Amino acid sequence: MVPAMSAGIVAIIVGTAVVALIITWWRRRARAAVLVAAEPEAALWSSAAALRRLGARITRYDGENGTLEARVDTSSAVVRVRADAEDDGTTRVRLEGDPRAGGVIRRFRDTLSA
Repeated sequence: MVPAMSAGIVAIIVGTAVVALIITWWRRRARAAVLVAAEPEAALWSSAAALRRLGARITRYDGENGTLEARVDTSSAVVRVRADAEDDGTTRVRLEGDPRAGGVIRRFRDTLSA
């Protein structure tokens, strides 16, 4: 085998492995979406309160853009929330976070309705 060919094959294998790792990491991110019967700002306030009840600390709140960010105290994981208007009086609240924040994101829906 020609040395240039083997270097090319190694580069393809390494590139494929890197892409596979990136896809695996991207899929591991904790995510959830909840429909809320409220306007976006009220849904964002409720989301902040729910996260506080779950032990998270709100580190950024942007009412104009409908986003907030919180840290989960036990693991320092970050949870990001986005509230977007859907239909009349309905808002879709999207949560995304580090894999370590998965427990908080899973419990969020029940806490939001409490």
